[in-house]
Amino acid sequence: MSILENSIIVLHQILIMFLLMVVGYILFKTGIFDNHTTTHLSTLLNTIVIPCCVLASFNRDFDPALAGTLGLTMLSACGVFVVSIALSNALYRKGHPENYRDCRMCAVFSNNGFMSLPLLSAMFGETGVFLGSAHIVVMAVVLWTYGVMQVNRDYRFSPMRILLNPGIIAAVLGMLLFLSPVNLPTDVSSALTHITNLNTPLAMLVLGGYLAQTNLASCFTEARIWRVGAVRLLVIPALTMALLYFMPLDNTAKLTLLVGTSAPTAIASAMFAQMYGSDYLYSTKVVALTTILSLVTLPAVIAAMSFLLA
Repeated sequence: MSILENSIIVLHQILIMFLLMVVGYILFKTGIFDNHTTTHLSTLLNTIVIPCCVLASFNRDFDPALAGTLGLTMLSACGVFVVSIALSNALYRKGHPENYRDCRMCAVFSNNGFMSLPLLSAMFGETGVFLGSAHIVVMAVVLWTYGVMQVNRDYRFSPMRILLNPGIIAAVLGMLLFLSPVNLPTDVSSALTHITNLNTPLAMLVLGGYLAQTNLASCFTEARIWRVGAVRLLVIPALTMALLYFMPLDNTAKLTLLVGTSAPTAIASAMFAQMYGSDYLYSTKVVALTTILSLVTLPAVIAAMSFLLA
């Protein structure tokens, strides 16, 4: 696929996603949605819809070459997170700034489920979602270890909490399905397809609802939010591009991983901050700003990587 074709697909998809976000924003502002609605929809997405997307992407005949690419993509995702964590720990040291833990969360974790999967599906179909699941699985592990460690002062490592994460469960079941000689029955596969089709509209409505709960003006006027946003949308994607350029992956896998890494700040950053009593309002503002700016930065990053790979 050419750079121009990639750019057109991304721009069209982001325009659709933006329009859906506007609908979510209006629904919240008019009272049809409230805080409970967005919370429940977010839970539905994280526990049911996104895991179903991951599981459905593995419902295919086994391909040794594709399995090898998935393994390399997962290893590359681990490398990207190591670099991201090292950078954020260096930039946001203890006490500088005061909410340094929230800054680390907002810089490291991307909205790879809500924003990336719809884009990957549009760009590369089921193969894109299949390879994109590598980034989702690695992030789930990092989120429930490093992420919780940042916002929970009383953190204790819990392997069961990681293993029982819906994303991990879906990935494990999906890998077993991919390695087995059988596929899911047609009716089950069709039901999964209907659920996965909910991902884009529900995710964008939720994001619109989150944007409606923030003071958008303050998002654009606070320098500290812009600094973290620049790290999330520009610095980490640039480092990822440099890392991926030398990795032994095909171009589809490289672009897939880059899309996951270049997405705006994860809503989980705000959700976890609220759950553990950290500065969730700050995290919500970063989510809002990076989501809006990603409408420009995400196509630009993808176009730049496509140009390098060409």
